[in-house]
Amino acid sequence: MNVMHHEVFVGTQMWQQDYRLYGGQVCNTLMAGSWTDRTPLHDAALQGRLLPLKRLLSQGLHVGVVTLNGVTALHEACLGGHLACAKLLLEHGADASAVSVDGATPLFNACYSGNSALLSLLLMHSSVHHPAHLLNSPIHEAAKRNHTECVELLLSHGVSADVEMIGVGTPLYCACEARSTECVQRLLILGADVHHGSGLDTPLHAAVRVGGVKEVALLLEHGADGKRRNSEDRTPLDLATDHSIKHLLQTAGPCSLSQISRLCIRRTLGQKRLYRVRVLCIPHILHNYVLYQ
Repeated sequence: MNVMHHEVFVGTQMWQQDYRLYGGQVCNTLMAGSWTDRTPLHDAALQGRLLPLKRLLSQGLHVGVVTLNGVTALHEACLGGHLACAKLLLEHGADASAVSVDGATPLFNACYSGNSALLSLLLMHSSVHHPAHLLNSPIHEAAKRNHTECVELLLSHGVSADVEMIGVGTPLYCACEARSTECVQRLLILGADVHHGSGLDTPLHAAVRVGGVKEVALLLEHGADGKRRNSEDRTPLDLATDHSIKHLLQTAGPCSLSQISRLCIRRTLGQKRLYRVRVLCIPHILHNYVLYQ
């Protein structure tokens, strides 16, 4: 194991740190833990302190230094939603695809913070199809936190609206569980499958369970089946305790012929081809009809 000694000036005091190389990565080797082995670079990035960050990098502090939990300064800048700091780190060679011990990537942290400009920057340096996203999915995090612009960006870069994570479900299911109304609406409009949730548990089951009246109404409007049974053989109505939700489910009739036709067209096209409606030789009013515009 190689040992590196590094000294930088922070303010008027010298800060000295030993580094070791683990698997080709430069690691800080103070006491193991989430915070005890952090560096001034991590702290400046998390706090969005651009000038100290520039100074530390100019003094030679390695941009790729990681904690023993695999957290980089770029992770921290993204977690704090600091676009300028993230841009500086990337310009100095920070790895946009770095994965921490718990499977988090800078892309995931950007979706946590909800900074769509930062997410857009990262997407220029990192793939949305990183294997780590199967465990910590950026789109699920964005949907859960109602960060609609982040969800739209990820979908525009090829992420599936219906990707299901084991034990977590689909982005739509997560948004319903979190009562993220705007994300539920946008996911449905952008082509998410209204019935695809977590196993046999549909997004409607999730919305009913948490008392999401607005989410239930949106799902029913987009063709959700209130009679579907989950793995416990229970329908959404069986789970309902809120009187408003019970009323919505009990009085929900069949969709209008216009809505049935629209849903049929959208299902036939699928999420990946919805955007191609605009190139079809049909009247502009029909484009808007299919796309809910």
